[in-house]
Amino acid sequence: MEIVTSWAAFSAQKTREEITLNLLREGMTTEAIVRVTGLTVEQVIQLQDQLTEDN
Repeated sequence: MEIVTSWAAFSAQKTREEITLNLLREGMTTEAIVRVTGLTVEQVIQLQDQLTEDN
């Protein structure tokens, strides 16, 4: 059961990260993304940096 729970948590986190990247591309503010996704400010900034590096 623990493996299934870990996999579900991992999958949910990856989904939130993908949504965050899409919201950043659309120009949504960090604060709004934090409220919508439940990620921390630090996580959103890290994803924003990743997006900047990829471009």
